[in-house]
Amino acid sequence: MIAQILIADDNPDITTLLGDYLASKNHRVILVNDGFALAQKAAEHKPHLIIADIQMPGAYGSAAYKVLQTDPKTAGIPILFISAHPYEKLKPLLPNDPKTRFVQKPISLTQLDDLIKELLPMGGYVP
Repeated sequence: MIAQILIADDNPDITTLLGDYLASKNHRVILVNDGFALAQKAAEHKPHLIIADIQMPGAYGSAAYKVLQTDPKTAGIPILFISAHPYEKLKPLLPNDPKTRFVQKPISLTQLDDLIKELLPMGGYVP
């Protein structure tokens, strides 16, 4: 089974970089550029994992998370939030949920791999 990972970031350089990297690891990648598209594509594709920027046009990643939690089809999807801002500044926006993690940009690919391995099984992925 190939893992489906949805990446949501308003910076096309980030989505391209992460998308190419994850595709090279044989994951199926879905790319979106805002929080509204994040919620829509998550409901449509039901990915095993979402990687979402916190601050995006349309809707913040944290606001999209709240929408996802109200839909039974998407409520169980783990989310890795990313941002250039430090965790301390964003802590009030981040959900206290065992299926969520946070990593600050620039993202270490080793750290990204570790977090993906940790979160994918929570989203129903079985290698």
